[in-house]
Amino acid sequence: MKTLTLFLSTPPYSYENTHTALRLAHAALDKGWGVNLFASADGVYNFTRGHKAQGIPHAEKEFAALMERGLHVELCGTCLHFRGINAEHIAPGADPSSMKRLFGLIKNCDVFVTLGS
Repeated sequence: MKTLTLFLSTPPYSYENTHTALRLAHAALDKGWGVNLFASADGVYNFTRGHKAQGIPHAEKEFAALMERGLHVELCGTCLHFRGINAEHIAPGADPSSMKRLFGLIKNCDVFVTLGS
């Protein structure tokens, strides 16, 4: 199985990057690829609970649906700490991680895409 790894470093409603990540992950899963997403910097806000998005793609709900289909999500642990985001604020299925893990995801994937500002 081929694997796509996405690196997302922007918040959910400030740029088009979240929408692009959602669409790329959806397309890759449809083609039978494995998909990893590593969120860093303000990108970790894509995986917090309690979004109130209306009239635009709802990142929390859309990423949750993709995780049910197999999207694997890891969040930069240092970025979570700097932003005061605790485990109870993180969406189910997204796990704190490290730069060492990011290196492993990059090293073992077929395609790596960076989405950031």
